[in-house]
Amino acid sequence: MLVVHVVGHGRLAETGERDLHVVASDGTNLDDPVSAWISLIESHPDKQRPLTLFILDLCHSGAAATLPWHQQMQVTDRRAWVIAASGREDKAFDCRLSRATAMVLSQYLDGTLAVDPSCRHIPLPTVTHEIEREVAKLNEVEGYAQQIEVSRVPFTARLNDLPFFPNPGYRSQESMLSEVDVGIASMLDEAFDPRHFMLRGASAEPLERGESGQGYFRGRDAEVRALTTWLNGQGSGFRLLTGKPGVGKSALLGVLVCAAHPTLRPDTQGLWFSLSVKPGRNERLAVVHARRRDLTQITDSLARQMGATEKDRPFDGWDTQSLVKLAGTTPGAPYTLVIDALDEAERPEDITQALLLPLTRAALAENPVVRLLVGTRSDLRFATLIQLANAAGGLVNLDHVRALDIYNSLKQYIADLLAVDTPYAELRAAEAAVALADGIATRLTRVNASSPHRDGPGPLQWGEFLAAGLYLRHVLTLPTEYDPALARELGLAAPVELHELLELDLAGRADQPDLRPILAALAHAEGRGMPERAIAHIAPGFMSLGSTDSPMPIDRLQTALTQARFYLRRDIDVDGTTLFRLFHEGLAERLRTDPYGREQQEQDR
Repeated sequence: MLVVHVVGHGRLAETGERDLHVVASDGTNLDDPVSAWISLIESHPDKQRPLTLFILDLCHSGAAATLPWHQQMQVTDRRAWVIAASGREDKAFDCRLSRATAMVLSQYLDGTLAVDPSCRHIPLPTVTHEIEREVAKLNEVEGYAQQIEVSRVPFTARLNDLPFFPNPGYRSQESMLSEVDVGIASMLDEAFDPRHFMLRGASAEPLERGESGQGYFRGRDAEVRALTTWLNGQGSGFRLLTGKPGVGKSALLGVLVCAAHPTLRPDTQGLWFSLSVKPGRNERLAVVHARRRDLTQITDSLARQMGATEKDRPFDGWDTQSLVKLAGTTPGAPYTLVIDALDEAERPEDITQALLLPLTRAALAENPVVRLLVGTRSDLRFATLIQLANAAGGLVNLDHVRALDIYNSLKQYIADLLAVDTPYAELRAAEAAVALADGIATRLTRVNASSPHRDGPGPLQWGEFLAAGLYLRHVLTLPTEYDPALARELGLAAPVELHELLELDLAGRADQPDLRPILAALAHAEGRGMPERAIAHIAPGFMSLGSTDSPMPIDRLQTALTQARFYLRRDIDVDGTTLFRLFHEGLAERLRTDPYGREQQEQDR
């Protein structure tokens, strides 16, 4: 790879093809035009040719960016790319392109600008747009209009694989696993993301106990038995696990994957040992956490976990046919493929159409060489997958569980959380802990409720276990209630609406004043989400009266986004920009209706 950055004078030849020449120190044109440099890169396919970016801070440099023969090349065959300071007939002023480029790259280094941490490199079009923006600002300040020119490509082309600018914020999955045994992480594929399955399997994130090694997964006995039987090789080849947000899909998959995976199994015994039935150790298991991953990343990971090397990779990449062929190359039981968080993948509809539907049909064939288990939220985008699973008797919907079963499991879950490192673990609080757990479970499921608590909304629109954990986090900030009757009343006061739980959570975060404005701004996000730059300008509008109208500083913004992580869903735009949105439309509606909060409104009055 090569970057050629030229700052100087440019001149168009007066005769012939009027090519662009760089002017030498003696005022004469260099013999070879810039087009010859590009031709040197593009015209010798049998020689080693670096992937080259020309940054030309010259007058008339757009002539090199718009060579007719270069534009006629297939985008995938091009090795040379150009960012030019001006159009073919235009002037360039005061090293403006170079100054803008330096400014943009510095902003990526200090975090003022950013692309998603999952992107190893900043897409070239993204960098160029930012440079163009800075040049426009310099135009306004310094006068003399200048418009940059770049290599032209068809509008259907994607240029995400041009690695000229490494992403300073890139974090591999391995680098984010500092809390996990390094030995485990090094043996597992990056897209597996063992930390995701271990934390979800522990089922104690609301109380920040996910990395303790202690498992709190409770209940779901029928679903555990059904999926354990399936993981052990019984039944049709396709299962789909679904349900509302926060209902425990990833927790269920997490604890089962930890038990079944040969590398995770020995070190995660504390998470899965209490299961009523346990999957066997499966040496032919490939697992992917699909969040923020695209089709290529998912298929490549599955292939690697099934034993493929880079030289085995087909020229056009892995697809269902080649994966099925790979699975059948070694004798043994069918490969079990587990894909979690499909709804949070990059372009999940494409992944469904191109990979999962064909894999499903292969898994449902006679004598299949693959079996497939997918975890996703209930969503119309996955209607065909849901129909296929239902027809095959393989649909596991966590929304369709008896309220009494949830009540019993929830009561045990809360009691177990209270029994570890809380004031309710003391002897004199033992009866109160039982009553508190019963009150919360009653309130969230409506089981055993008596007047005045019997009347209330129907089933929660999100997971009971998650709601219980969040409320318990709030309860543990209050004075310990030792009277069992009062403890049960405290449990029965648990919020059952999403916005009520939000207000309770925010009330306990007075030291995080930017959190609510960030959430209020994101309540107005459309489509796949809102980028950081937009949030920084919108969030100040939802702060208390008299606050500044200036954009929120990048460090404060990123801190607030980290604080809000639980409430957010992330996506990646085509230019590598991270997009944020709220995880639940009910939450967005609430924040649009009441963006400031009643307490803040009272203070402002």
